[in-house]
Amino acid sequence: MTEMTRPRAHALIDRLSRLLREEIAAIGKGELARVEQLFPRKQELLAEIEAAFADPEPLLGGEDPAAAKLRESLSELRELIHGDLALLRRMTEATGAVAKEIDRIRERQSLRGVYGKDGTKSTQCVTQTQRFDQSV
Repeated sequence: MTEMTRPRAHALIDRLSRLLREEIAAIGKGELARVEQLFPRKQELLAEIEAAFADPEPLLGGEDPAAAKLRESLSELRELIHGDLALLRRMTEATGAVAKEIDRIRERQSLRGVYGKDGTKSTQCVTQTQRFDQSV
C-alpha cells in the first residue's frame, strides 16, 4: 500500500462518515435490508482506516491546520461510530425481545402446556389464575 497522506486519510474518513450516516438513516427508516447491504463496505472502510492510522504520528502529529482538521474529523467519526453502534445494539436487543415474546406466545398457545408427555391432559393450567380483590 502506498503511503497515506493527510488528504487521502481525510477522504477515507469522509467516505466512512457518509456511509455511517446512510446506515443510521436506514436504521431510522427500518430499512434493515439496506443496513445489511452496507455492512461489507463498512467493514472494508474500517479496515482501511485502521491500516491508515496504524502509525498515527505522521498524520496527526504537529500543530499545523491540516493535522488539526484531521484530528477533528477523526473525533467526529468516533461519535458517528458510537451512535451507529448504539443504534445497532438497541436494534439487536429489540429483535431479541420480539423473538422471546414470539416464543412465549407459541409456548402458551401450543399443546405443550395442555397435554403431558404421555398424552393425558395436564392438570397444570396454561393461563394464569385470575384473582379478584374481595375485600370491598
